[in-house]
Amino acid sequence: MSTPLIDTKSAAIYRFLKQDILNGRLRPGEKLVASKVAEAYGVSIIPVREALNRLRAEGLVTIIPHTGAYVTEIDLEDLKDLYPIRGVLEGFATRLACLKLAEEEFRRLEDLIGEMDRVIEQGRFPEMGHLNYEFHMTIYRASGNKHLVRLIDELWQRTARVRGVFALVPERAAQANREHREILRALKARDAERAEGLIIEQDAKSLRALMDYLRGEGKDALGDR
Repeated sequence: MSTPLIDTKSAAIYRFLKQDILNGRLRPGEKLVASKVAEAYGVSIIPVREALNRLRAEGLVTIIPHTGAYVTEIDLEDLKDLYPIRGVLEGFATRLACLKLAEEEFRRLEDLIGEMDRVIEQGRFPEMGHLNYEFHMTIYRASGNKHLVRLIDELWQRTARVRGVFALVPERAAQANREHREILRALKARDAERAEGLIIEQDAKSLRALMDYLRGEGKDALGDR
């Protein structure tokens, strides 16, 4: 049985590795050498192995016997099934929120856009995923429908690997923040139909950018976005 100290170290390494996988610092297919991870965090190999096994149970790491551990490849077919559902729910939440958003929430959205500008300018693209999540959830929470917000959040967690698109395709970050400004303008104008359409369109663009990257089309595929 693991000691409490090892459990604590394992939990910390698990959190660090999971964050790096979801934000794109660790790329799909990248090999995770347990000894190197242990050296990087100044721990023994035991808590690293425990963390990797926990990530394997969540489907984020693939462990191949006698070969090693790898960041699990992203399941595009699964994302293609989930994203249209997410888009419909997010669009509905945006329509509900449009007439309810208060000045405090508009200021929060403006602050998040400004923070995203800063991380883009400084090349801190992996941080975009969390800020983008907060921007969207600020809107959806304003819908006042807690069941709808819970369903959307569950779908965000199931499609969490898409957050890494900003690190994998940095060009997408600046495009997404321009779209955020358009969404905010529509919300301030209380144009529910336009805001709903922009939200759904942004979801589709982010998924396409990730799909293009994973299919090896990369930057060239972004020219018409």
